[in-house]
Amino acid sequence: MFSQEWPLIFFTLFGQLAVGTFIVLMAARFVLKRKGITDLRWLKPSLLALTVLMAMAIVMSMFHLGSISNAFYALSNAGSSWLAREILLAGVFLALLVATYAVSHTQKSIDVISWITAVAGIGTVYAMASVYVTTIIPAWMHVNTYVAYFGTTVIYGVVGAGLCFMVFDRKEFFTSPYVSFMKKAGFVAAGAIIVQLIVLPVYLTSLAGGAPAAQMSLNLLFENHAWTMLLRWLLTIAGGGLLIYSFYRYADRLTKHIPAFIYVAVALVLIGEFTGRYLFYISGIPMNIG
Repeated sequence: MFSQEWPLIFFTLFGQLAVGTFIVLMAARFVLKRKGITDLRWLKPSLLALTVLMAMAIVMSMFHLGSISNAFYALSNAGSSWLAREILLAGVFLALLVATYAVSHTQKSIDVISWITAVAGIGTVYAMASVYVTTIIPAWMHVNTYVAYFGTTVIYGVVGAGLCFMVFDRKEFFTSPYVSFMKKAGFVAAGAIIVQLIVLPVYLTSLAGGAPAAQMSLNLLFENHAWTMLLRWLLTIAGGGLLIYSFYRYADRLTKHIPAFIYVAVALVLIGEFTGRYLFYISGIPMNIG
């Protein structure tokens, strides 16, 4: 049964990576523009990469739905179904990414459309989480789902933006304005991790005192996946901490060479969040089973 969830894991993670990275990149554009930096070589290739990434996310969702016709059928219930709203908003976000790329050379146009695109992206992530919060699965029917989905969006967004800077304008990435921005962004990502850790014991306690299905989910996580849960947080915390540390300790040395531990840190964060999403889906036990 779980094999059917793999497309959803990639759909949600790719989608949240695209949304988070877009928002962080637009925040960087705003901050750098205020400092008089307008030659942003990374902007257009980054927008193109995010467009491709979001398109891949939507393709992943089609594997779960079975066909494009099923997606169009689901859209007919947009007034009452979060699944339909998720599909609709994901499509709107993709279309707006294309539009943002098309007008990226025009300052005033991108100023307006980037705000609209960001709102559509946030709406997409909210709809993704709401699909699960409104199910009959106790492990998902909790505010933790929103915290986890938006937390991943923030964490992946910071990592994704850093990768865009490194890949598409490495020379400028380690100059003072970019390093300053990434330091602040790193602390925002750290805040997202802390919020998730604060909510986690509340979530686990609610499962322990919930319906039989909720207790079954808790037992499944602790009896079969306790080490996986621990590994998930160790990877994310270690990777995030290493990235923040590197910008403070080695920023002046990174202009000529990016050490391997930077790539290791990025991989740790990506794998940690992927593991968290795997645990999210594997914990889903419907109430009629409990």
